[in-house]
Amino acid sequence: MVVSDPLLIRSIYVLAFGLAAVICVAGTVSVRGLSHPDIRRGLGGLLGLSGLWSLSTAAQLATSSPLAQRVFHLAGLIAGLSTIVAWVVFAAAYTGRSYHRQRAFQIGSVALLAVIIGVKLTNPLHGLYYTTTAATTPFSHLQFRYGAIHWFVTGIVYTVTFVGFGWLFQSFERGDSRPTVLYALVGVTALPLVPYILSPSVEPLLQINYEPLGVAVFAVGILRYARTEFASHSSPGLSTLADSVAVGGLVLDSSATVIAYNDEATTILDRETIPRRPLAAIDDGLASIPPGDTGHRTYTVGGRERTYEVTRSPIDDEAIAEEILTLKDVTRVSRTERLVRLNRDLTDELLDTPEPWAVIRGVPERMAAIDAYDLVWLVPVAAVDPTVTDRSLSADGGPADHDGGRQFRTDTDPVAGVVAGAATGYAEWVADDTPAAEPVVEATTTGTASHVAVDETDAAWSSRAAGNDITDSLAVPVGFDNQQAFVLGVYTTAPTGFDAVEREVIEEIGDSVPQVVSTIETHEEALQYEEAMKHAGVAISITDSDGVIQYVNPAFEELTGYSAAEAVGSTHRILNSGEMSDQHYKQLWETITDGDIFEKQVINRTKDGDRYILQETISPVTNDDGEPEAYVAVQFDITDKLLREQRLAVLNRVLRHNLRASVNVITGQTGLLEDRVREAIGPDALPAAIEDSLQTVRDRVEHLHSQAETAREIETVLADDPGEHTWESVETLCETATETAATFEASCVCDVDGEIDDRRVDSEVTRIVEELVENAISHHDRQPSAVEVRVTLSVAGDDLLLTVADDGPGLSEQELVVIEDGAEEPLRHGSGLGLWMVNWLAIACGGSISATTGDSGTTINVRVPLRGAAESTPSDPPVDPDWMANGS
Repeated sequence: MVVSDPLLIRSIYVLAFGLAAVICVAGTVSVRGLSHPDIRRGLGGLLGLSGLWSLSTAAQLATSSPLAQRVFHLAGLIAGLSTIVAWVVFAAAYTGRSYHRQRAFQIGSVALLAVIIGVKLTNPLHGLYYTTTAATTPFSHLQFRYGAIHWFVTGIVYTVTFVGFGWLFQSFERGDSRPTVLYALVGVTALPLVPYILSPSVEPLLQINYEPLGVAVFAVGILRYARTEFASHSSPGLSTLADSVAVGGLVLDSSATVIAYNDEATTILDRETIPRRPLAAIDDGLASIPPGDTGHRTYTVGGRERTYEVTRSPIDDEAIAEEILTLKDVTRVSRTERLVRLNRDLTDELLDTPEPWAVIRGVPERMAAIDAYDLVWLVPVAAVDPTVTDRSLSADGGPADHDGGRQFRTDTDPVAGVVAGAATGYAEWVADDTPAAEPVVEATTTGTASHVAVDETDAAWSSRAAGNDITDSLAVPVGFDNQQAFVLGVYTTAPTGFDAVEREVIEEIGDSVPQVVSTIETHEEALQYEEAMKHAGVAISITDSDGVIQYVNPAFEELTGYSAAEAVGSTHRILNSGEMSDQHYKQLWETITDGDIFEKQVINRTKDGDRYILQETISPVTNDDGEPEAYVAVQFDITDKLLREQRLAVLNRVLRHNLRASVNVITGQTGLLEDRVREAIGPDALPAAIEDSLQTVRDRVEHLHSQAETAREIETVLADDPGEHTWESVETLCETATETAATFEASCVCDVDGEIDDRRVDSEVTRIVEELVENAISHHDRQPSAVEVRVTLSVAGDDLLLTVADDGPGLSEQELVVIEDGAEEPLRHGSGLGLWMVNWLAIACGGSISATTGDSGTTINVRVPLRGAAESTPSDPPVDPDWMANGS
């Protein structure tokens, strides 16, 4: 049955196109569920434009106004033409292509659409695109007859449409599949031609464009299967795969042909687009990296060389894509790695080279070879101060030592220190102007590290630095123990400056270089100390904080009989003789654990059981907190010395006893002889010759007695324990000199330097004063009452200079030899015994003695250490190291 009601026919047409429009618009909502953005945009555009095309057609058929019909028809033609663009975007994205991302495609598409739309809009002027005639059957409407341009455009549209189909079929073919649904959808696009061809002969078909219905059905079908069946046949995620990586990405197929890429990849490879060609034809360096491997390539991006880590990774569950190639910018990581490697190499080289300063001098050049470090400056501290001596590095690498003034610039070295990099002109400007706020200049005066970005300050140096493309600066102090200090200035042109890791590594270089140099010097010193201890003539042992022996020298092995292998790991208990009390060891440990030195005579036993006596000194080695971490013991074998002293003491006592007995006998016999002579010659006076002989005997006996007493006194003084010495104020020495002179009815003048104040000296100095004053009076050629002795006390550095002067006949050659040599030998003994005591007392006090003599008299100078301020109450002052060294 043929429908003939015009209203019904119009309603059916309007309903059909309207329903197609509603379905397409509804489909745009479902597009949101697609993950790929380009597929989502392409299919959404296809559905939306198809709906607009159908809606325009429905409105055209629903209205009776000829003008409105022309407007809606023209809107439909424009919407329909635009669907081809959406289709290409969808097809390209769905098959992993990126034509739609190419600017040429985008500009070309817009230009072509603009031309065609322009022809359509101007059709009322030229009538070449279509013409209209009024039709009355089956209802009143305009009938559009299309010209050649329309069919030409339609041909282009269908050609592009089938290109998209070709991409889809090619993808499915590579995936070895045959999607039946796609074939059916392709067929749907041709169905609109059937009613158009049949319309002249079949009523009530209208001769209108039925393509909106076909395109709408096709678009909805594609939406339905894009997320289901097509996903198993194609690779719609290739572009997403490339875009999903935050670095440059290229998607390759099984033949290593680039089938997708992202914008970052085009930037890195400096291409506007990347053609669908084999990777080797695009970049042979990338193609040389085997699949599954990682390599590094350098590209110039933004005018600067950048290092990229290139990784070729396989792709699973993709029919077309085989692998993805990523290009990750590791320029900053590469810089950090090179810095770390440089730090490690510097350490190794410094440890191996005999010339560490040559290695240090090369640091700027090696750092400047790292990307973005356009200036590296190793500048001596204070070298930028015009008031100081030049402290630049010498030609052989070490710190220069100039006697002249500042020589900041020379013909061969325009800047103090060492400069390397492309921006050395900036360093020369700093050398000329020395701007105070400049980071490196400031660090040379403050001695602290600084990090200043160029754009964070408006100081004069920042504009100069910016002119050299410098973006950031880092100044790191490099300090060496007891040597010239430097500042390592590093300037970068990296857009983002230094990151935290870079700064940390550079600061570590500034710290590690001095540490390595210090370690080398410490090691060399340790070797020297070890060599010295090996050849030391005394036994030396080193223990840890628990007293376990860690080292012994050969002298220790020889003294104790224990080899190093036997002693190390043991304690000093192996030497315990059993003769030292528990109190001794308690005092020892209390002393050294408090950080003090322990010194005492000890009786030990050798490995063979022999007993020996030693003078032992144990010194703690403390850490930065003052806690002992090791102990050094030095042992002097004094067994033979003590035996010799004991024998000499016994012999001395025997001789003194026999001498006193003999002197007494001689004195008594001399008196008897004098009495008998007087009895024999009567009451007359003794002859002068006899009287002289008797007096000579009495004088010599008295002299022998005096020397015996002096010898006893010397033994007593030298036998005193140094640790029990007492101190006297300097003023006491004047009193002693005056009292001694008064004993002989002589006079003494004493002058005291005002700088002495209340300083003190060893109490033995009073005995020196007594002996020298007495010696000056007793050896004078005049009567004591006519003798005047001059004593002067003055400060000479840290010492007291005691001067005793007289105007007597002067010292004999024998006595001068005693003072100069400190010895009393058989051929020059006599009155020098007292001076011998003075000499050794001075030495025992840590001092010295000298003398000058002549016709005008004798001057004796004694120099002894001052011991600090006098105290109102006696107390034992701290043991002076010099006194210990000279008085033990």
